[in-house]
Amino acid sequence: MNEFRATLAIVRRHMDRRFAIDWGMQFGIVALIAYAFTRTFAHPVLPLLIASTLAAASAAEKSHAESLRRLSFFAMPLYGRQLARAHAIAPCLLALSIPAGYALGSALRTHEFPAPLFIAMICAALTATLVSLSSIFREGLRAWLYVALAIVVGPIVTLPYVLRPAHETAIGLALTVVIGFFALRGFSETLARYDPI
Repeated sequence: MNEFRATLAIVRRHMDRRFAIDWGMQFGIVALIAYAFTRTFAHPVLPLLIASTLAAASAAEKSHAESLRRLSFFAMPLYGRQLARAHAIAPCLLALSIPAGYALGSALRTHEFPAPLFIAMICAALTATLVSLSSIFREGLRAWLYVALAIVVGPIVTLPYVLRPAHETAIGLALTVVIGFFALRGFSETLARYDPI
């Protein structure tokens, strides 16, 4: 089994029926929240904080953590960052349900949803997810610290959208790539230290 097939096998195992149900439920709940409260969330910081918080909590959810502890995954011919990338794909796809749901609910209520805010919510959700993944193999206070860090770091990458400098979207995407890279690297080191046997 080569690297691509091993990665695909891990992703397919994660994206089962439960994944589809979780994606749909998260999408629907966020859409309802946005539809009910989008006029209340006048400041863009609130939707960004919602995206970051829900993504961090979703990535750290215990049933998902148990799926990552399967011994078969650690028998794959993947090492370090390769294994981390394979495990991060499904949680990142799940995180996309948050901005997608919020965009739908807000658009149904106000008949508009700014594209820059949608991109900023994607950046916040993905960054929070990647940071929160490192909490999976930790327990107690250390796990909660990673979740708290994810909730804080998510909105940080969206500061360009709030402060509105020139090229705000490009800056936000660059921050997401940089922080996401280091978060994924930290997750790979966590996987390297974890011994499932």
